[in-house]
Amino acid sequence: MHLPQTIPANAAIFAAILVAACALHGAEPSPSPAKRKYTADVAKWAAAPAPAPGGILMVGSSIFRKWTSAAEDLAPLPVTNRGFGGSKTEDQLFFFDQIVPSSSAALVVWYCGSNDVNAKRTPESILNNTKEWIARTRAALPQTRILIVSVIRVPQKREKGLLTQVDAVNKGLLQLAGSIPNVTYADVNPALETAAGEPVAECYVADKLHLTPEGYRRMTSVLRSLIEKNWKASLVSKTPSRP
Repeated sequence: MHLPQTIPANAAIFAAILVAACALHGAEPSPSPAKRKYTADVAKWAAAPAPAPGGILMVGSSIFRKWTSAAEDLAPLPVTNRGFGGSKTEDQLFFFDQIVPSSSAALVVWYCGSNDVNAKRTPESILNNTKEWIARTRAALPQTRILIVSVIRVPQKREKGLLTQVDAVNKGLLQLAGSIPNVTYADVNPALETAAGEPVAECYVADKLHLTPEGYRRMTSVLRSLIEKNWKASLVSKTPSRP
């Protein structure tokens, strides 16, 4: 009886055909392990009480995750920080349902794309993912405003020769925000650079990627007024008008 050998052989052939078909059509048979590596980080928010409706939600990668003083720096604004890991835009899409809808936020602040650039993703793919994230946020929270923060032109990107890609992403984010109602673009780079366009050294830790308290102080000086303005505007738009 050769049946036990025939079935695995046929299964192997079928699997090979399936993989080839997925590659041909640009699809993945299943989510890659990289997309699952932040499951534990995200799961803690599902177990925690949801923030009060009408607040401010911060989402994104480690620039936000490491901003542990965000709630204090932006007080008394009602900020919830759900930045995680070294996430890329594809990770934000993968975990979207666990992060954004339950916040019931009036304003969502986004910082993501820096790790995509490091991973050699094209500006087009980063912008497409960001556009999809915006669409999903507007579908889940129709009256919520969105603030998109520029990718920071950190010294690490300069040393790797990636500033052209960063600038292309930021140009696209500016255009994207200008084309969608209730989406605003915030450029934090001037606050982190000298008049000559060079990075301010004391804004960065040793990895030349993440920010020091001084870097966060400078970023706060740009973002605070924009966050407050957009948050209040969102609350006003949600208030029913009197007959």
